[in-house]
Amino acid sequence: MQHKVLYDHLFPGDGNEAVAILLCGRSQFQGRHMLLVREVIPVPYEVCIERRPDYVHWPTDFINPLLEKAVKWHMALVKIHCHPGGYNSFSELDDESDSLLFTSIHAWLDDGLPHASCVMLPDGEIFGRFFHHDMALEEIHEISVLGSNFLKWKYGKEPVFIDTSAQERNLQTFGRGTTKLLNELKVGVIGCSGTGSPTVEMLARHGVGTLVIVDPDYVDTLNLNRIIGSTKEDAIAKRLKVDVMERTVQMMGFGTKVIKYASNIVSKKVIKELSGCNFLFGCVDSAEGRHVMNLISSYYLIPLIDMGVKLDADGFGGIERINGSVHYIQPGGSSLLSKEVYDLEKVRAEGIKRLDEEEFHRNGYLAAVGESSPAVISINMQVAAAAVIEFLARIHAFRNEPNESIDTVRLNISDGLVCGESDPAPCPFFSKFVGKGDIEPLLGLVELSENVEKAF
Repeated sequence: MQHKVLYDHLFPGDGNEAVAILLCGRSQFQGRHMLLVREVIPVPYEVCIERRPDYVHWPTDFINPLLEKAVKWHMALVKIHCHPGGYNSFSELDDESDSLLFTSIHAWLDDGLPHASCVMLPDGEIFGRFFHHDMALEEIHEISVLGSNFLKWKYGKEPVFIDTSAQERNLQTFGRGTTKLLNELKVGVIGCSGTGSPTVEMLARHGVGTLVIVDPDYVDTLNLNRIIGSTKEDAIAKRLKVDVMERTVQMMGFGTKVIKYASNIVSKKVIKELSGCNFLFGCVDSAEGRHVMNLISSYYLIPLIDMGVKLDADGFGGIERINGSVHYIQPGGSSLLSKEVYDLEKVRAEGIKRLDEEEFHRNGYLAAVGESSPAVISINMQVAAAAVIEFLARIHAFRNEPNESIDTVRLNISDGLVCGESDPAPCPFFSKFVGKGDIEPLLGLVELSENVEKAF
């Protein structure tokens, strides 16, 4: 939505340059600095002093109220203008005007952090550069648009090597552009059992470059029937699920990098690692896990694909119904909460159980936490495949229906039916968190406060 608002303002059809300001949250992790667009503020055409096909002169005091807002909320400013003629670099006039503008911005904010200038081209592509506090320039290496379709542009880095012998079929199906994009992506998978295990398997075999896998549990005999690559020896030795999945991925030989966390998702290290992902896959049943994933998606502008399986069995070989669902969550759109996939009372109950088992049982929260349901690999794999297909459709639009018309895929496996649903209404709870990035406490969760002892 923000990309469309920008495009419509910057290219109104008159062939002249236009300009807008972006207010952004920030995310910093392992030397990587990301700006997360929170608000788009178009500079009205009528306030511009002059607009030409190769030049726009606008009153820079327009940004003064925005500077005050940036100071209050620790936000970054991005100036973005268009090149209607398609010139894919900064001009000398751009250099001069940016130098004056960002010298003033740094003097005003004095936060020691980078701000940025960007250019949009007629095809919607965006490139840009950071202005550091000493006015040193740095090219922006990656720009992503996270909507119904996923767009990403990468600059200034070595091209990704594609092992054509291992990925020949992927290349034939999706072409070099999408295969290259898959090789560049960092994807988080939360949960490595029923649906998580086949999801990891498929993502790796599609050539995803980096997988972040998160699961605190060990392999046991109960889940041997649905964890790909697991063995009885793994269950006897109580090997971690993330270790088994890492071993499985490495044995493929595709070169996928695995970053693993044998941890609950409510962890600073895990959340910050996931904040640098391009996509998240939710493969958990817990309300708390889904809630935190939706928070990460909102705060750090990451598309989330959540999946669930419901198998009603009588325990004696009879099956009443089998249903699956795949939800595509865009930051700023509907959420798992607004879709009623979970409720906040279950989040509260599960959080208490995790932090204080005695308190959980003493106060009778047991009824608020759902029981586990039967699970078998064939059903899990069908739902996981639907989730991975949803992911592929977002980066390589191959469906007859536009992606904008599908937010949820329902699988009625009992009746052999699959249908797509649209639910674009913004979630009032999560919308206020979109693009906030790093705040204290992290994700607004008190237990992740830097001063957690004082907080409690």
